[in-house]
Amino acid sequence: MKAKKWMSLFLAATMLLVLLAACSQNNSGSASSSNGSSKSPGSQPASNSSKPVSVNLFAGTSSFNGNLDTNWFTKYAEEKFNIDINWTVVPNTDVGTKQPILLASGQYPDIFWAGSFNNADLLKYGKQGVLIPLNDLMQKYAPNVWNAIQNTPALKQGIFAPDGNVYGLPFYNYCLHCYYSHKVWVYKPLLDKFNLSLPATTEEFAHMLEVFKENGILPLTGSTDGWNSDPTTFLMNSFLYDDGGDHLNITDGKIGFSPIQDQWKQGLEYIHDLYSKGLISTAAFTQTNDVLAKQAINHEVGVVPWGCMNCVVGADHMSDIVNWETIPPLKGPDGIQYASFAGNGVSGAVFAITNSAKEDEKIAIMKLLDFMWTTEGTTIANLGPEGKYWSKAHEGEKGLVGTQAAYNLTSQPPNPFTWGWDQLGPFNQSEEWRNGIVAKPPFATDGSGSEALLQYYTLRDYAGKQPKEVVPASIWIKPEDSQSYAQLKTSINNYVKQWTAEFIVGHKSLDKDWDGYVSGVKKLGLDQYLSITESAMVQPFDTSTFQKDEEVVKFLESIK
Repeated sequence: MKAKKWMSLFLAATMLLVLLAACSQNNSGSASSSNGSSKSPGSQPASNSSKPVSVNLFAGTSSFNGNLDTNWFTKYAEEKFNIDINWTVVPNTDVGTKQPILLASGQYPDIFWAGSFNNADLLKYGKQGVLIPLNDLMQKYAPNVWNAIQNTPALKQGIFAPDGNVYGLPFYNYCLHCYYSHKVWVYKPLLDKFNLSLPATTEEFAHMLEVFKENGILPLTGSTDGWNSDPTTFLMNSFLYDDGGDHLNITDGKIGFSPIQDQWKQGLEYIHDLYSKGLISTAAFTQTNDVLAKQAINHEVGVVPWGCMNCVVGADHMSDIVNWETIPPLKGPDGIQYASFAGNGVSGAVFAITNSAKEDEKIAIMKLLDFMWTTEGTTIANLGPEGKYWSKAHEGEKGLVGTQAAYNLTSQPPNPFTWGWDQLGPFNQSEEWRNGIVAKPPFATDGSGSEALLQYYTLRDYAGKQPKEVVPASIWIKPEDSQSYAQLKTSINNYVKQWTAEFIVGHKSLDKDWDGYVSGVKKLGLDQYLSITESAMVQPFDTSTFQKDEEVVKFLESIK
């Protein structure tokens, strides 16, 4: 079981230990996995024989994962399921170029445990027969996985190919505060000092920034490399919906492109006005996050855009996060008041079984997945044995939504982490699991309640303010169109990004250059881009289950 490094091969999308903070986000969902039982296939050994089943797993890893051969959970899984795991690991930085070469060579692994497949890859290799459908295997040997897919809209809509088959499984991470990560934070002591209320409109927001400026405070800034640390998306959602990524919207079932609409121009006029008056820092669109963090820590700035404020101030200043409060989406002059939403499902896969896998190997890996896609299995696979870095919640302890908690983090896992697989591979960090952690007081000055604080502000200020329908994360571009589609998408979004910045800082005139800008977007192939996107979209993603829950807000406020 010696883990080999094939330097000529590939990667997997490995996550750092951010189990309870910001996560990538291209994953989402709105329901939980089912719990396993003693009769579940996943609780039984993969083979009734005394000889372990050989399971060959390919994974892209980082230094955080350590030696997977000697990892505690590897040994646990081998003993529990009577399997012998043979790891082939590669650095997680080579996937873009190495994985396609590996697959094209014909000498590919039996099972990709932590790979990187987009939907076009799944269609291509599924059609070729390289990747096998998982439907029957899941229904027979991994009912917990199958049931979780059926009961989680993000998974159900995202992983079924147009032919009805499932060719791969994603890393799934339900993270409510991540779905609303285009947040803006204000330093509360300044509101108190200048007798200001939280702004509710674009006009009130501008007035607050003016007060800050008049009193020597940098009003609003941003950075180029933080987590949604550019204020443009938050501000633009007061004029029309902006998803903060591809700028796509849905109206009456049809896909539109926000950056060529008149409301986008109106939003740019507002943001440019703030910038020209010195209410947005001149460095907001050029400085790096380390500069922004210093400004926030030293209280030199009044308003900061970021997905999580605890991520900005860092571990040494966690006591300060309780002094920062989110500003809800602002109501614009026409009454528009949206929150950008990224909980629109999953796309692609990290896990797939190839046609080189033996039958007993397929069954074995499905039974392991069946266990891992339970609340208990997710916790053990992620964090290792009970009592090391986590414990079961006591009766009466509440989770993030006020129901009985399932587990509690008792200490910070080290780096490298040798006790669990920590988000490596097709984990199901379901809504039930995420909300099952013991909720700490949100406003604890030691920062221990940062997860509850993010949950609180997300529910209080952002949840439910997204459009009812958005473009799903999972669209199924035909393999033959994937390269041209990627080129269209990149060139159009880069063009919009460049011109948006130039309009804001005044290098381009909205009066003189707007029509030329719109014409330029269209000449890049916008109609073709939107047509392909719409034809590849099975259906819009329904966001109606993501709403503000007043009872949970009150519960979080009540934790002392």
